[in-house]
Amino acid sequence: MKKHLRNVLIFGATSDVACELINILLKLDVVIYAVSRGKLNIEHKNLKKFNADLSLEENVFDVFKNFNGIKFDTVLNFQGVAISSPVEVLSKEELQKQLDISLFSLLSVLKSLPLYITDDATVVAISSMASFGIYPFLSPYSISKASSDILLSAYEIETGIKTVSIKSGVIGTKFWKFCVDENEKNFEKFKGKYENVGKYLKDNALKNANKGLSPKFAAKAIYKIITRKSPKASYLLGNDARFTSFVSMFKGRFLFSLIRKVLKFKVMRFLNER
Repeated sequence: MKKHLRNVLIFGATSDVACELINILLKLDVVIYAVSRGKLNIEHKNLKKFNADLSLEENVFDVFKNFNGIKFDTVLNFQGVAISSPVEVLSKEELQKQLDISLFSLLSVLKSLPLYITDDATVVAISSMASFGIYPFLSPYSISKASSDILLSAYEIETGIKTVSIKSGVIGTKFWKFCVDENEKNFEKFKGKYENVGKYLKDNALKNANKGLSPKFAAKAIYKIITRKSPKASYLLGNDARFTSFVSMFKGRFLFSLIRKVLKFKVMRFLNER
């Protein structure tokens, strides 16, 4: 049986996938409360828009003050950024930035929810295959996603409120260009033995904007999940996420060696193609 959606709350609403999902929901007479740091260029009588930097806890609490008397049956969190750095030169400030955006903003949302959700509400976080896969030079991103998944699971166990983690692979969106811009200073840290790796990572990130799943396909998949009466706690989205899930079953130095070899091969191919 399908779940009938009435009021949906979306954080990170300007992401390409969130925008596609909003367009799907608006055709079904769902009232959407969309929160984003940037401007959302969609207009509709059933779309209520709010601007906030959710990396600051007080801003999350202030947003919820607008929702008095409203009960949400679905809450989705699309918030995210991917900080890239070698562990050897990763600063506490950069790791804190990653955690503020991807982990602590989710915590602030969860702390605010009890008065604003229905008894059968579902809380959905858009996670990543990086939450269980090992991606060198993206440790801040992986840490935040893995931690968010644990936070979400603990929240469901403690409260009984259904939660869903959607672990996606590469989706072709503007997220990648956004991340490259956010990491501009960090890429300067890729010097000496890491210089070629840094060039490859930057180039690969920009290419990801035009490959992988389409935002429309991802939005349709997410729509099917949030309209299920009893969704699973976790979903893989994309063949690369499924492959990474399989590979992650292997542990230890054999896996580490394999990842190093694959990365070295990809970097050499990138340099030869330049």
